[in-house]
Amino acid sequence: MKTNKHIQDIIREAALSRDKAAKRELLIKSGGSRSWFYDAIKKYKEIGEAFFIHKNRNNKHAQKRTHMQALEISRIFRDEYLNCNFRDFMRYLKADKRYDYQWVSYSYIYNILRSKNHCSKLAHKKTIKLLAKEEELKNRPQSLLVPSSATERAKENIHIARPRTQRRGHVVEADATFWRFSDEEIWALHGYIDEASGEVLGLYFDHQETTEGYFNALKPVLKNYGTFEVLRTDKRRTFWSEKKESSPEDSRIQFAFVAKNLGIDIQSSISPQFKPRIERLWKTIKGTITTFMEQNKVTNINEANLVLPKFVEYLNNHVVTLQKDFTTNSFKKFEGDLNIILGHKSIRVVARDLTVTYEKKKYFICNFTTPLNIPRREIMIIQCCDGNLIASLGDNYYSMIEFDNEMLYKSKVVLENEGVKPEDMPQKIKNNSVWAQSNFIFFKKKYSSWYKKHSY
Repeated sequence: MKTNKHIQDIIREAALSRDKAAKRELLIKSGGSRSWFYDAIKKYKEIGEAFFIHKNRNNKHAQKRTHMQALEISRIFRDEYLNCNFRDFMRYLKADKRYDYQWVSYSYIYNILRSKNHCSKLAHKKTIKLLAKEEELKNRPQSLLVPSSATERAKENIHIARPRTQRRGHVVEADATFWRFSDEEIWALHGYIDEASGEVLGLYFDHQETTEGYFNALKPVLKNYGTFEVLRTDKRRTFWSEKKESSPEDSRIQFAFVAKNLGIDIQSSISPQFKPRIERLWKTIKGTITTFMEQNKVTNINEANLVLPKFVEYLNNHVVTLQKDFTTNSFKKFEGDLNIILGHKSIRVVARDLTVTYEKKKYFICNFTTPLNIPRREIMIIQCCDGNLIASLGDNYYSMIEFDNEMLYKSKVVLENEGVKPEDMPQKIKNNSVWAQSNFIFFKKKYSSWYKKHSY
């Protein structure tokens, strides 16, 4: 029922009036129904001014929260979840069995923490700038101050958002960021994100931003999703070289070699706006990963990499807003051997004693246990992800057996006396093998020069 001052005056005037025409005019002014109007006049005559007083005026709300609860929530955030953003703090608080706060909402948490001058890790630039000014004016303790760089970051120009692609698995963005685990340790977090859906595909920690770190982050992508079409990166030497621009077949970059095998086109740019999804992802991750690692009691980088798949699942289910409006799925199922494909590759020359030197050790290139009689032949050595060594020639793989100097001399005598027949070498590299094609592209010049000098 309307009980504002205007309606109250109309009810009082109608109760004192005996003119029916005047009451009809007052009914029209009130805007209510006829039955409500005359019932209100009747009750006003019975109880007087008490009719306009709400019955629950002095009653406490059944779900009203106390000031002590607000102080306790603020204390919990300050002491245990200071590195967490507000929404993740709400999830952790509800799941924490030590406290009975399953009823809290995001707006309630936000209002309490903002009233205590706490700043979320995911706060907008406008909020950060406002807090910086408030802290500067109030001269608060150092523990509650917003970093001085926050004001500078708030002044940065906002770029126009890039439109998303409409095919999931068409474009994937890759990058790395540094995260401080402790005062002594800073780790590099490598990651991949799908540009269309915004889904986090893979993450991996390393002590520095390395090619191996990108390979390890790529493993769950190929295993769980498959291959994709385009990879957007920065112009780090892991992905890009000046030599590649002039002659792609001369590129000796390890990652470019793997991408060529998998049919992935690498696109690089120095602009962060070229890969905005993963740049924004780093800000989101830094607002929640510290608390997540503390919850899982992580003490070193190996333990952190073990819980990263669980963290990726948490991001995709609770933190990252996934887009569902893509039309097709461009991920292609991958069935290769990741242990070999993501291994480190290098060129070696088979010496006259039929050995190759790798990391100051000598090996025979063997077909099972029989050394290949291919002196002065260039061959590709692959150090697999598990540490084993294999040799690749064309579309064939060969084992590598290590010998010390004494065994090497004895083996030479046996080979000279018994005479090992040379293996049948391919006259040309077959095109029906992905690896054969990749070998040819990767070492085109050296293979071409070798075929001109040798024949079988």
